[in-house]
Amino acid sequence: MRQPLNVKGAAAQAARILGRPLLAIVMGLVVGAAVIFIAGENPLYVYGQMFEKSFFNLYYLMQTLTRSVPITVCALAIIAAWRAGYINLGVEGQMITGAFVGTVVAVYVPGPAPLVFILAAVCGMAAGAALSLFAAFIYEKFNVSIVISTLMMNYAATFITSYFITFPLRDPASELAIQTMEIPLGLRLPRLVEGNTFNLGFVITVGLVALLLFVCNKTNFGYESKMTGLNPVFARYGGIKSRKVMYATMALSGALAATAGMLEVAGVKFRFIDGMFTSTSYAWTGLMSGLISALHPVGSFAVSIFLSGLQVGGQAIQRTTSIPLQVATLIQSTITLFVSVKLLARFRRGRGPGGGAPAKPAGQGKAGEA
Repeated sequence: MRQPLNVKGAAAQAARILGRPLLAIVMGLVVGAAVIFIAGENPLYVYGQMFEKSFFNLYYLMQTLTRSVPITVCALAIIAAWRAGYINLGVEGQMITGAFVGTVVAVYVPGPAPLVFILAAVCGMAAGAALSLFAAFIYEKFNVSIVISTLMMNYAATFITSYFITFPLRDPASELAIQTMEIPLGLRLPRLVEGNTFNLGFVITVGLVALLLFVCNKTNFGYESKMTGLNPVFARYGGIKSRKVMYATMALSGALAATAGMLEVAGVKFRFIDGMFTSTSYAWTGLMSGLISALHPVGSFAVSIFLSGLQVGGQAIQRTTSIPLQVATLIQSTITLFVSVKLLARFRRGRGPGGGAPAKPAGQGKAGEA
């Protein structure tokens, strides 16, 4: 017999999911308003300009949605690993590596466009996953913290790819910019709005959000990764193979990070440019999005669009007021801070991130304890 829809229960669950990020966003905006007021500007006017030129103008809305693509996919990469207890801070490096490898394949491998596109995507995702898996491997074999190793790999990926596009793979027609040659026209994602950078990557991102939501909630792997993150000891005694979960979640996280980079190359830049991901901080904004949304795929999608709007609107108010772009960054950081304070309070009360018994982070102890 079909169960009746529990409207009150659904509303209460939605309130729990949305309450914390909404409160954090409001508090962040309040702090931002205080800074704007101290700087001698009208907060209402500045916020009006910011949101008009990020959400309420069609051209700027398309810019916001375009910018949200790599941020959202980076947030999904964070969610895939963090919900299993593996604190992957190397999303930026995996993003850079995957985008670089995918671009090189797209530029230098001949053949039919559909075949080269698939090959570039597979190679890029494999490169991002390999970098992530290396961190899992040295953690298992040598007990090297995943937090530290993935963070350090960001620098290795940045400087190694910078060398290659500065010297052997640099576009010979480019005298000043350090970049590769452009990918062929047949490998570029089509634009969805004429005269704008809004492209098919946004649709792909929506599909990835739905796919990760399905994996998290409707598959055995999703259940096992969640249990490993909530309580690795319980998961081990429940028969979950933690080693398998670790490698699978880290590979998925790295592949998603690489996809974020490739979507930016194929949909917006059409080439790999030195510093294109470090200067934009897509990965770290994705980390903020994942934390603010409490590691929920759909919530991270909405938060990523909001944070993207703050960045696009922040650039606009810098041109029309005396308020610098860094105010938008301040608001983002404040929102994340308020969310982090709530998380810390929960851990201090002796509960894990899911409200259960306290558990040792899976990416910190010995592999057998994970």
